[in-house]
Amino acid sequence: MTTIYLDESGYTGDDLANTEQPFFVVASSIIDDAEAAAILRRCFPRYQGQEYKFSNIWKRPTSRDGLRTLAREIPALQDRVYLWIIDKRFCLLTKMLDYLIEPVFYDMGRDFYAGGYAQRFMNSAHRDILLHGSEALYDETVRTWDAFARAPGARTVEALRRLLDRTARDAPPPLSDLYMAARMGLSDFLASNDRLEDFGDSSEIQLTSVFSTVIWWRQHRPEDFRLVHDESSNFLRQRDTWDTLLRDDFVSPPQPQGNGTLVEFPLRVTSTASAASHDSPAIQLCDVLAGLGAKFAPALRCREAHPFVAELVGLGAGALTYSGVLPHDAYVAGPPPHRDGPDMVDRMVELLEPRLSRVMEARAARGRS
Repeated sequence: MTTIYLDESGYTGDDLANTEQPFFVVASSIIDDAEAAAILRRCFPRYQGQEYKFSNIWKRPTSRDGLRTLAREIPALQDRVYLWIIDKRFCLLTKMLDYLIEPVFYDMGRDFYAGGYAQRFMNSAHRDILLHGSEALYDETVRTWDAFARAPGARTVEALRRLLDRTARDAPPPLSDLYMAARMGLSDFLASNDRLEDFGDSSEIQLTSVFSTVIWWRQHRPEDFRLVHDESSNFLRQRDTWDTLLRDDFVSPPQPQGNGTLVEFPLRVTSTASAASHDSPAIQLCDVLAGLGAKFAPALRCREAHPFVAELVGLGAGALTYSGVLPHDAYVAGPPPHRDGPDMVDRMVELLEPRLSRVMEARAARGRS
């Protein structure tokens, strides 16, 4: 039995277009309380406070040497720490294309998720919008989808339709093709959903991030897990969904994931519990690592990094193991492969039926995560 400790940074609810906190990070660790306490005391011997918090550490110039010490220790910890990082704007783009374009491919008999195709497609869309469009178009696109996702209705639908029509008409290919496909998908989406007010939770990232974190640990370790998270996190507000995802009354062959990897079910999480962070140095260490991850995340997008962050990355913080919803330089070459059976989502729904059916019915007809 191994305990996975969790904490997060940058959560702003469904406000994924938030400019002040553009990244959401879940830091997880299998470093226990005793060792975490020793690490924190060693790195920040002059720290004053009931608990170690990255927000306090970052704003104190006296803590910079402590962050340098922590950065140097990270390479020795990298196989026991994992960060799930979400670029919120890119996440909005992926959600829009997943809801609008994946169903078009599905109706064509294509498997959008096979072999990590969806991930490469999102990378390609991101590249093309910036290369053949502009940063302003990218920002307008994600903000228009964000407005629709948070308040679906006639006004936000019309704004989304105008954006897709205008760009499909005025942009050069392949950008025009992308927006035309999204426009077709929007028409199909609206035809299948006469109650837009039922389109909800599409901007949820907290529970899915923890789920993705558990999947990563399952792919890398064979034992059962206990999950301990900071009691201030509200990812378990969807407890029914969480319990369904973790149900252990089935055994399956390895299931494909959207990034092209496989994972075996059940995930063998025996318990999920909360703890007060001031009582758990392990959670405090995750808080510090999550905050650090949020600081160096802009460099992963080739943005200019804070000079001190760049120094920490060079000292060892760059060895942190991470993945998440981030653009990469792996792109598509042609359409997705033909579907020769149930795709990833079909198989997951079948696997978790019948308990997941009420969750899936609440989603838009073919909009799928």
